[in-house]
Amino acid sequence: MAVLRATLLALGLLLLAAGTGGGAWGALWLAIPAVVTASLLLAWRFGVASLALPALLAALPAVALLAPGALPLRPWTALWLPAAAATGAWMGLREEGGGPGLGARAWMHVPLLVAAALLPALPGFTDGIARAEARARAGQQEALATLRDAGAPASVIKLFQQSAQMPAAQQIEGMRYLLPNMMFLWMVALVAAGRSFAARGAALLGWPPLSRAALHLWRLPDPALLPLLAGLALALFGGAAWKPGAAALLVQSALGYSVQGLAVVMTVLASRGVPATLVVLLLVFLVAFTLPVFLPAVALVGLGDVWLDFRRLEPSPHGEA
Repeated sequence: MAVLRATLLALGLLLLAAGTGGGAWGALWLAIPAVVTASLLLAWRFGVASLALPALLAALPAVALLAPGALPLRPWTALWLPAAAATGAWMGLREEGGGPGLGARAWMHVPLLVAAALLPALPGFTDGIARAEARARAGQQEALATLRDAGAPASVIKLFQQSAQMPAAQQIEGMRYLLPNMMFLWMVALVAAGRSFAARGAALLGWPPLSRAALHLWRLPDPALLPLLAGLALALFGGAAWKPGAAALLVQSALGYSVQGLAVVMTVLASRGVPATLVVLLLVFLVAFTLPVFLPAVALVGLGDVWLDFRRLEPSPHGEA
């Protein structure tokens, strides 16, 4: 069954790569999981010496930036390979001794978050977005014509018209803020695929299974405050080029602490005897109907958990339970 899941996952990635249209972006669907799998297993087996792989891959974005045309990659494409390798190696180095908790494993994605924050400041990034926006605008016009020919409802046609009439500069600026966040979440999903392949590889090699952790034990380590503080500093004191990167740091930090706040709420409700099914249904209801209020509230709970440790997950300094 595990081999079947791995095969289906590989086929799904191949289809998504083909659907992206090939090229550098399509190759990332396959390259990122492969790099994560290799770096995780190498780090688990050889320790710190395996960091040579992320160091080697770090040369790719440097070459793409300093010598344009030397590689069939652009800097904002090559940037993700060393970041993914660093994440995989970090996970592999922590597998011994029971492995990291879920929050600590989430913190290991910080190389990807740094890459997402750097993305809008790279040369040519805004020009690339402008070209993508022009292609998207042409596609909108084609879709609008198709909807009119098909007799679509007036409300749907009006929605497409409003989107197509939005000034190009406004759309490009919105994409500069949206794209780093979407790229980061995409890379997190690809790292998860790579970790799944690494688990299958470990099983084939006869190694212990990769560690697992429960969601209700999610707790970000103290250094996870650094991206939040860096995002605030960039938002307040950075230039216009760094504003989208600051937004990515702030948004992803808020999401991380929101998950921690949800974990705290789940633990408190479970300790009061509330069934797990009811806890999940309650959280889904709150997220669906009170999202603008609920997410900031649980993010504040998650931040409070950093100092107050509501669930007593941190070991006592005196060795007491």
